[in-house]
Amino acid sequence: WNHGSSLVLVLGTCAVEPLPRRAMAALLRRPGARGAAATALAASAAVGTMAALGRLPEPLGSSGAGSAVAECEESRGVAAAVQSFRSAFLGRGGGSTAQQASASRPSEKELAAHGAVATTETRERWTLRSSARCAHAEFKGPHELSSRVRQDCGEDAFFLGKHLDGVVSLGIADGVGGWSSQGIDPALFAWELMNRCQDVAEETPSSSSSSPAPLACEEVAADPKRVLIGGFERLQRAAGGAPMGSSTACVASLDRHSGELRVANLGDSGALLVKGSSGACVMESVAQQHRFNCPYQLMVAPHGFGGGDAPTAADVYSARVEVGDVLVLATDGFLDNVSTEQAVALAAEMRAAEPGAIAERLLQLAQLHSKSWEETPFSISAKKHGHRHFGGKPDDITVLVAKVERVVE
Repeated sequence: WNHGSSLVLVLGTCAVEPLPRRAMAALLRRPGARGAAATALAASAAVGTMAALGRLPEPLGSSGAGSAVAECEESRGVAAAVQSFRSAFLGRGGGSTAQQASASRPSEKELAAHGAVATTETRERWTLRSSARCAHAEFKGPHELSSRVRQDCGEDAFFLGKHLDGVVSLGIADGVGGWSSQGIDPALFAWELMNRCQDVAEETPSSSSSSPAPLACEEVAADPKRVLIGGFERLQRAAGGAPMGSSTACVASLDRHSGELRVANLGDSGALLVKGSSGACVMESVAQQHRFNCPYQLMVAPHGFGGGDAPTAADVYSARVEVGDVLVLATDGFLDNVSTEQAVALAAEMRAAEPGAIAERLLQLAQLHSKSWEETPFSISAKKHGHRHFGGKPDDITVLVAKVERVVE
């Protein structure tokens, strides 16, 4: 039975009958039942051994069923498996049953003799080795760093999430510069958005019973649009009031089990995925704009005035990754100055290099083009919309590069 991204196994031994559907649902509703056992393998072996030793307690309802329900997790040994099996499921029969199970627990020596001792399992998983490079526009002054503004990227911001058991995420944002004329620092909004998105992407359950289950946490983190929605909601509820401003955003999440990469993009930041095997571009986000140079953006306006776009308006892209693939996330300071063909060609040429080296070269290319009089994506778009603009567009530039790898954990 597939439940989300985790495999829930129903294990039976000694020809016992499976639990009826209603009894199964009742077990799963019990506090701590899901995820309470250790590995399904260890639990199954422990139950089988107990049965073989004649120590499996009888009273589990009128049918005498001895099924175990366990969510696959890291192995913690037979002792933990037996204890979790007993406390989560055998305890349903009342105190006397739990005491009987405790009293009749086989020794580890007996378990080992029946092949029930679990060993630590190693697994291959997908991972992203990531690096970021950024530079503020020369006509803008430097930003003072703080716990909220972790790097001087002008009005851009980003996060590189840590690897959870089943997912890893990263994101980029571009604060809208027009707020500076109102005395509002656009960087504060962009960084607050990325910091809160990172919180959502890295969230794990605490010991509090009110915390979400591990499965629920990783389901959210694996969906970049939900990460963006959750991050923006937390920004709006920030202690001391939400920062004023607006920002574009692009968030990517990689499912470390399946290798599915998903990207949620709102506005004119964006993403490219270059295949490590061929150097071909297999994913390219499309800028969302209301009109020329007016991108979709998340917004908190002063004095309660509405405005901006909902995070649910973000476009979502997906692709199955392979080892060596190169993911690029960039703000419009890069995308306005470097064409897709130029970016893909450079990423493909350097796909064997370290992510930081690729990001640095892409940043330098964008800086060079921003000062050039040659045609750029921005000048081409301006001409199409009836505006006169020649050459590049000086702006803050931020580039994230992530290389896809497989690791054994």
